[in-house]
Amino acid sequence: MKKIIFVLAVMISIRALGQSEPNDPNKLKPMFTGKTYVMIVSGLNTDPDERQSKDRAVLNLRKFFGKKLKVDDRSMKVLVCSNSFAKKDSLESTAANLEKAFSDMAGMIGPGDRFVFYYVGHANLVAGSLRINLPGTDITGSQLAEWINRIKAESMLVVLDCPGAGLVVKKLAVAGRVIICSCRSDQLYSPRFSDYFVPALEDSVADSDGDGEISVLDAFTLASQQIDELYREQDLLKTETPLLEDNGDGIPSELPWRYQKDKNDGQTAAKFFLKV
Repeated sequence: MKKIIFVLAVMISIRALGQSEPNDPNKLKPMFTGKTYVMIVSGLNTDPDERQSKDRAVLNLRKFFGKKLKVDDRSMKVLVCSNSFAKKDSLESTAANLEKAFSDMAGMIGPGDRFVFYYVGHANLVAGSLRINLPGTDITGSQLAEWINRIKAESMLVVLDCPGAGLVVKKLAVAGRVIICSCRSDQLYSPRFSDYFVPALEDSVADSDGDGEISVLDAFTLASQQIDELYREQDLLKTETPLLEDNGDGIPSELPWRYQKDKNDGQTAAKFFLKV
C-alpha cells in the first residue's frame, strides 16, 4: 500500500512540474505554426502631408510583408482611401469593405496561424468613444475590436497608429497578442509613429541583442526612442507616447523594453519575430 501511495505521489509531482503556473511567461509566447495573414488599413486624412506619410507607410508595409516575408496576395488585404497613391490592387477602406475583409479572413485563419492588423490614419473621440475615420461611415473602436476578436489566430500583432489609440487596448487585450498603440487615449493629435516603426522592422540598429533578428519589441523600442529624440530636438511638447500591451491585462506599458525588471509588458513582443 505504501509503495502504491509513493508511486502516485511521484506521478503527481511529475505532472505538476510539467504544468505552467497561471503567470508562467511561457504561456505568453506567441504560438505560430502555420501561415501569416496581414491586413493593412489606411483611413481618412485631410492634411496632404500627413496623407502622403500614411500612404508611404502602407506601401512600405505591403513591400515588407509581400516581398520580404513572402505573404501572398490571398493572405494579405490592403484597404485605403480612393485618393491614396497606395490604392493599386487595394480595396477602398469603407466600413462595409473592412467588415467583409475581416469576415473573409476569419474563415481562413486557424489557431496555429499568425495575423497582423495595421491601421494608420485618423480617429477622433465622440462621447468618450474612439471613432476610426473611414470613407463614408466611421466605425467605433469597439466595432474594430469585435471584428479583430473574431480572428482565431493565437499569435497576433495589432498596430493602431491614430489619435487616441490607447482607448481600445482593453477591448483587444488577450494573452499571446501584441497590441501597439501610437499614443495614449488622451493624446488626440495626429501621431508620426509609422514613420519610425515601419522602417525599424528592417533596421539593423533595432537589433538590440545582436542576434541578427529584429523582434517587434526591438522595432517598437527604436521607434519610441526616435520619436523622443524628434520632440526633444525640435523643442516641442510631446503629443504622442507609444504604448505596448502583450500580457493580456489590458494595461499597456510605455517602457516595455524594461519587462525583465518591471515584470510587465514586453516579453511576448520580444519573442515575436516577423520573418519567413
